[in-house]
Amino acid sequence: MDRSPETLHDYYDRCLADHGDTAQGAGWPNEADRQTRFGIMRELAPAGQMQDLCDLACGTGAFLDHLIAAGQPPRRYLGLDISEAAITTAQAKHGAEHFARHDILRDPAPGPFDYVIANGLFTVKDSLSQDEMWDFLRAATTAMWEMTRHGMAFNVMSAVVDWQREDLFHVESDALLRWLYGLAGRRVILRADYDLYEYTAYVYRSPIAER
Repeated sequence: MDRSPETLHDYYDRCLADHGDTAQGAGWPNEADRQTRFGIMRELAPAGQMQDLCDLACGTGAFLDHLIAAGQPPRRYLGLDISEAAITTAQAKHGAEHFARHDILRDPAPGPFDYVIANGLFTVKDSLSQDEMWDFLRAATTAMWEMTRHGMAFNVMSAVVDWQREDLFHVESDALLRWLYGLAGRRVILRADYDLYEYTAYVYRSPIAER
């Protein structure tokens, strides 16, 4: 896959147009759940150490809002998204130097950064097939891994649910681990302890004892 799917670009642009700069405008059900996800993403790095960060699929910059509210604004932050509407909104809030419209699958990825996160990029598949989403996840996480010095994090929908929605990307944890072990080795943590129907992968370059 050499570029991000237009299907996902169109889906998130529709959400933003319909709901504005809100959780629903980013495709999330509510703000409380979105803040829970942000808190889990923040824990990729030890407290206060997420100082050099690339926020992939950053939308309108809500994760940066979260970090600032938590008293942990990064020293260096770059938010990337393929949506012009989302980036324009983010730049209006935080300044043009912190956000850029960029598709890491189409153009060389910037960086490196200490940490790279993607919050929600792999949770919705809309009309894409499961295989198409797997192709996208593999391509995008490969690019993310090449961008990071220390670690990356992203979330997917859990496959351990009463029923699976056709428009969401439900991923068996063993299948994801098999991919990540091949990509990055066995320095992987899966977080599924935050009471939502998803889980988050932390992937590190060094063993725990060396961090």
